[in-house]
Amino acid sequence: MPLVTVEGRKVTVTTAHPMSQDHYIVRHTLVLENGTVAGEKTYFPAQDSKAAATFEIPSGYKGKCSATSFCNLHDLWVTEINL
Repeated sequence: MPLVTVEGRKVTVTTAHPMSQDHYIVRHTLVLENGTVAGEKTYFPAQDSKAAATFEIPSGYKGKCSATSFCNLHDLWVTEINL
């Protein structure tokens, strides 16, 4: 599951997961309650040794967010948070 930490307007999404050529996290996204994508990052196992990204929440936003982590073998994982 994606681990989410919040510091001010910065939201960091990490997934403790292998990053080998055969098994890796493809993408992280941060989606606001209204469906707006606040941030996204695509990973490439040859370049990225870990799945971690920091996104900035729009100023004044309060509400739910969903952090998603997509694995090339095990599909989509979601963690919801309230800001």
